[in-house]
Amino acid sequence: MKYAQRLQLNIGEQTLVLATLLLVFVGVYLYFLNLSVVHVVMRKEVIAEQNQIRTEIAELETSYIEAQHKIAGRIAHLDGYSIDTAKIFVTRGEDSLVLRDN
Repeated sequence: MKYAQRLQLNIGEQTLVLATLLLVFVGVYLYFLNLSVVHVVMRKEVIAEQNQIRTEIAELETSYIEAQHKIAGRIAHLDGYSIDTAKIFVTRGEDSLVLRDN
């Protein structure tokens, strides 16, 4: 009987336990809230860095293609080919062999 009475807490002890639990839960809530804010900020930074890297890759690809065209033009010129600057555009104005009304 003494053991059962020992397990019962008086009102002051119950209040202390509940207040401690409340403080622990508030602390855990604030920790996870802070953690989620940090992750959101880190995610935005990573997305910005990814966009910058994609931009750099696109610029490098553009310069690569330009250099490739220059080299191909030089090789073609060495083989005796010439550059034709006249452009031919197709229009829908009149019937031709390419565009025919069906």
